[in-house]
Amino acid sequence: MSFWKNYGFTLALLAGVILGGVCGLVWGEGTAVVRPVGEVFLDAVFVLIVPLVAFSMSSATCKVCRSGVAWRLLGTTFGTFLLLSAVAGALAFAVFMIWNPFPAASPEAFLADMQEAAGGGGVLSLKSAIAGSLLPLIGVSMAAGIVIALLRDKGRRAADFLESSMNLTVKLMRYVMYAAPLGIGCYFAWTVGSLGGEILGGYADALLVYLIAALVLFFAVNSAWVAAAGGKGMLGRYWRGMVPPSLTAVATSSSAVCIPLAMEAAAGMGVRPLIADSVIPLGTNIHKDGSAIGGVVKVVFLLTIFGGAAPSWSGIFLVVGLGILVGTVMGAVPTGGMTGELLICSVLGYPPEMAAVLVVVSTLIDIPATLLNVSGNVVAAVVVNRLSSGYTGCTTE
Repeated sequence: MSFWKNYGFTLALLAGVILGGVCGLVWGEGTAVVRPVGEVFLDAVFVLIVPLVAFSMSSATCKVCRSGVAWRLLGTTFGTFLLLSAVAGALAFAVFMIWNPFPAASPEAFLADMQEAAGGGGVLSLKSAIAGSLLPLIGVSMAAGIVIALLRDKGRRAADFLESSMNLTVKLMRYVMYAAPLGIGCYFAWTVGSLGGEILGGYADALLVYLIAALVLFFAVNSAWVAAAGGKGMLGRYWRGMVPPSLTAVATSSSAVCIPLAMEAAAGMGVRPLIADSVIPLGTNIHKDGSAIGGVVKVVFLLTIFGGAAPSWSGIFLVVGLGILVGTVMGAVPTGGMTGELLICSVLGYPPEMAAVLVVVSTLIDIPATLLNVSGNVVAAVVVNRLSSGYTGCTTE
């Protein structure tokens, strides 16, 4: 029972994608008949994206600012999150500089269809406007959350309204996402039918590159961070303590479920309670190294296959920065996967429908990404514990 509860939706989505791919290969252009089903699903998602981002980002920012954690500790925590995610993203980018398998794909037919559709108006123009407004919407929402937090008791009603509205929007989005296996499956069938079978190889290559970067990060880079923060003795305690949360992450594909085990593992490594109790829950929301690597993979995937030019070293800041931003958005916004895909399309100037293509990549990397997200937050707790050892009020054992 628990297996289906944890993996039922992912398996259904995978089944929809696989069935859609098979239908696309068999019927080709004939799959255009199911395209409207996929578009209706995407339309429903777009309707809820703006309130979802606005309410969830404002509420999350307000909670962080009112969390009671010392501002100096909060700054150290955010700095550590940013550093770890930047290194993870740079690692994925370096893997692509060594081996980028995507140039072999040939998406001319798909791009031509997208460019033809982009010339239309009406609903598509509205979608493009929504996608293009995500970045400023995130900034305004975070600013609103900070202002409400600074109002303290006077802003309590506004904070309660944000949380209630977020919960309502999240519930609606979850109902819509129940249709994702059908909607994404139909849209993917049309995509494969228009482009052909070469797109399937691109997804397999994306998963392979991700797994290479994930293995290096999980074993080598995380060990280096822990050894630097606590020495060789800490390294042994880290790997002994990481077994339960790592297995739980793989078994459940949920970072939130792993919070208690991750906190227990951090405590076993000597991390002070204040640090473990604040860094790991906060990191579960806004620090996701696995999602950051996934963002880099999606950006390179999009630029190489659909942009016609593989990124070079000169583009590392754009690619890694966007990967970090996507990881933050996916963490801070519930059901934020689709929001992250739309953000990528918005920043890079692609039609918002391309988000459906990137959703397939997200589905494939979901389990290893969760493992990296959970382990990255434990590593962050160890690093913050070392950096904050001299802070006043942070010495409680």
